[in-house]
Amino acid sequence: MTSVPTQRAEDLHISNSTSDVNNEHEQTWDAVETYFECITTCSLDDGECITRCVEQLRDTDD
Repeated sequence: MTSVPTQRAEDLHISNSTSDVNNEHEQTWDAVETYFECITTCSLDDGECITRCVEQLRDTDD
């Protein structure tokens, strides 16, 4: 008789939540990278451009 390992529901939940955390982490880094790309195109004297980049980052968080 061969023993077949079984997965518990708790194990599956942990796996899914870990995947969700990794996905959220990746999305956060993508948003931060986009923000830095945006501000590098702005002049230091152009507060409107920098504000637009910050708003874009904030909107990505939703």
